[in-house]
Amino acid sequence: MTFACRTCDDCIATRRHNWIARAMAEKTQWPHTLCVALTYSDETQHNRDAAQMFCYADVRAFMARLRSAAKRYAKKKRLNVEPVIRFLCAGEQGDRNGRCHWHLILYSNVPLWDLGEVRIRRTLLQKLADMLTIGKRKRRLNWSLWEHGYCTFQEPDEGGMAYVLSYCLKDQFTGEKSEGTMREAKSENFATGLFRMSKRPAIGEQWLFQKMERLLAARAVMPKLEFRVPGMSGYWVPNGTFRKKALWALVALNKRIVWTTGAPAPQWSSLIASLEGSEADLEVLLGKPEEENPDIAAQLARRSREEAQRHQDAEFVRSCGRELPCWKCLNGYPDETLARLGLERYEDEAYEIRYRALPGFEDPAKRRSRPGAGLHTYCHLRGTAQARRVFPATGG
Repeated sequence: MTFACRTCDDCIATRRHNWIARAMAEKTQWPHTLCVALTYSDETQHNRDAAQMFCYADVRAFMARLRSAAKRYAKKKRLNVEPVIRFLCAGEQGDRNGRCHWHLILYSNVPLWDLGEVRIRRTLLQKLADMLTIGKRKRRLNWSLWEHGYCTFQEPDEGGMAYVLSYCLKDQFTGEKSEGTMREAKSENFATGLFRMSKRPAIGEQWLFQKMERLLAARAVMPKLEFRVPGMSGYWVPNGTFRKKALWALVALNKRIVWTTGAPAPQWSSLIASLEGSEADLEVLLGKPEEENPDIAAQLARRSREEAQRHQDAEFVRSCGRELPCWKCLNGYPDETLARLGLERYEDEAYEIRYRALPGFEDPAKRRSRPGAGLHTYCHLRGTAQARRVFPATGG
């Protein structure tokens, strides 16, 4: 039986690859991702002290300001979403001057670079392309949300993720843990690090369960315990707790397929054969029915309900989040209200009610095809629980 020692070069490479894969998997769940480095200047005593010793309270305060700015941005732009920001944070003590600084990967449903003001010297920047550090062209930015020094933005591709997460393993690079390895000569320069992240749910976990949902829909499992993560080269073979979650999810998935079809999922035998050398993995896959992890099955069931709710909400947005109310709402309004909307009601040759634009207004069909700024003012569902949930800024 083999196990992870967490100190040899192979274990550290595996751990780094695992975190890069999880970071890339998490990226697929959010429309906006950004790699950020935060540094300290020497302008104040607090900054000078924080540059010598990790002060994670500064990162917590930064995240609080970032979330507050996201809420203000969503309210100003009348976005019908609750702003969410998740993160991975690696603290590094530089090996040249020993100064502490922070590397973060930020995930959000709002554009992070639009929060606060970003400047180079006195020039206010508006476009992300003007803010990014590319190659050796480092752009030192002054971000109003980070008051302790300059920061840099980096593209959140596989290379950017690998750069940030290379620092999450510095706690492994002490002289004691590096003894007898090829990195022993450099161990004194890589002795200190700090690693923190969002945990509920775990980074990359949502992508994993979405993958399981797609497999359930196809009524199949993968032949090997390895995943293709979008934007990442090669395969990801999960380890540790994440590997157990994947295995329990596959057990729950196969059980559902057996209930539905009366037979194990296609490639289930291939999956078991591929894990022949791992007793721990086989104990999970071939364990007794009463040993099944109930949390994983419950999560799959919960996510199925949530997916159905998302489809229902998306249909509600398509119907009621337009420049004009739907025809059902318009049918209940008097001519005076229709006139304020630039519409006129009439009956066609089949005596069916239709609507046409008043002079100076665009065709109603075109206006119905375009998204509006939230729930329409004249929607008859305004004020309902669904409207307040789907359109938190305009549904009340």
